[in-house]
Amino acid sequence: MKIVQIQVDQEQNQPRPIIYANIATINRLSLPLNQPITLHFGKKNVEVRVSISTNTGNLIRIPSELAAQLLLPNGIQLHAKFDKEKGLFLGPIFGILIQTVNPKQPQTPFGKLTEFLKEVALLARNQGILFYVFTIQDIYQQTQMVKGWFYSSNQWEPRIFPLPDVIYNRISSRNQEKKFKVKITELQKQIPFFNEHFLNKWQVYEMLKKTPIQDYMPETNYFKGNQSIKEMIAKYPIIYLKPTNGALGRGIIKIEHSLDQYIVQYSRINGASTFYFKNLNKLLKHLYPRLHSEPYLIQEGLNLIQFNRRPIDFRILVQKNGQGLWSITSMVCRIANDQQFVSNLARGGTQANVMETIRSANPELSKKIKKDHFRKLALLIAKNLEESTSGHFAELGIDLGLDNKGKIWLLEVNSKPSKTEDTALAGPRPSVNRLIQYVRFLTGFPEEKKRHRRK
Repeated sequence: MKIVQIQVDQEQNQPRPIIYANIATINRLSLPLNQPITLHFGKKNVEVRVSISTNTGNLIRIPSELAAQLLLPNGIQLHAKFDKEKGLFLGPIFGILIQTVNPKQPQTPFGKLTEFLKEVALLARNQGILFYVFTIQDIYQQTQMVKGWFYSSNQWEPRIFPLPDVIYNRISSRNQEKKFKVKITELQKQIPFFNEHFLNKWQVYEMLKKTPIQDYMPETNYFKGNQSIKEMIAKYPIIYLKPTNGALGRGIIKIEHSLDQYIVQYSRINGASTFYFKNLNKLLKHLYPRLHSEPYLIQEGLNLIQFNRRPIDFRILVQKNGQGLWSITSMVCRIANDQQFVSNLARGGTQANVMETIRSANPELSKKIKKDHFRKLALLIAKNLEESTSGHFAELGIDLGLDNKGKIWLLEVNSKPSKTEDTALAGPRPSVNRLIQYVRFLTGFPEEKKRHRRK
């Protein structure tokens, strides 16, 4: 089926349901002339006939009355494809679902996501995709319409559109996601919907321990009471307590047992807070309020390499590509600031080159560790997680650690990786390019494969 990028213009004062295109466009799409066909745009459709025009270029002219029925904007670049059985499809329509919009802040209506969403909007326009941002409250389910925020003339403006062909979930709050679970589930029944929910650390561990990835995971147990901590601290000199629903380094507790004392550190925004205890029972009493306020897991502390005595890890961004396959988009080293024991950028960490950091941290280790080792493991993790869960995911932030013996460990998998950590130097960031490629694949408007000339 031939896919053609076209421009759609509206024809005023044309009462008949006829659309016009030049003969070259008609032939490329194999459109029948003067026969009734169904014209689809998102979930909207109308019956039309095709007639020849003298236009130049890939232009399709549609009566303004029909365009209004389809909620089709004027002058927009889209793709067209024709199916003899189903009709002519214009699209794709891509929507990103977010938590909230603040129209009173026109420069940053979507908070920290604004710059990322602007990059998506500009690339989508260039690629012939109708893109908008919306919230759950913006959906008019009965009429299959949505109030979407559309980027035009350097500003975001609300317009009414059909429901999208595909949705990417960027709701940033677990509570909001739970609150709208019923409505989200209804959307999932009728529209491809990826990164549909946050991942729970314990659930990820439970799924992956039944796969080959178990060999790369530190021992992890669910916190069920003080005995859980006693057993782990008896086995390991360092353990970590992590909220199962935590993110960005929030709520992590480090416990170190050395000789005659226990050292407890809390990860806070302004640095780690440290407490000392001579007695394990006093330590457990101190931890009680926090550990009973939300679910926690307990994890073995690993002897990971450090940079200038600061913890480091490796964030690999894994995304589905234009063929629907997992691929590596980016890989960076994250170095904790000197007041922290976690390396998250939200806690003051910094990014650095992977191999340069390994060479500085452990010159001998750098001779046998290659970036490809991280890549292969990250892809294996993504594939095994996908096979172990019923959810649809197309983007994962995978955090890996490297110990002083050269073993790579899985530390965490994030289904909503930060969009402030992979900012672009010039043009759209690689993650935006990969996202658009996958959207085109998923909606049936894939990029045309480039033909290589023989030399």
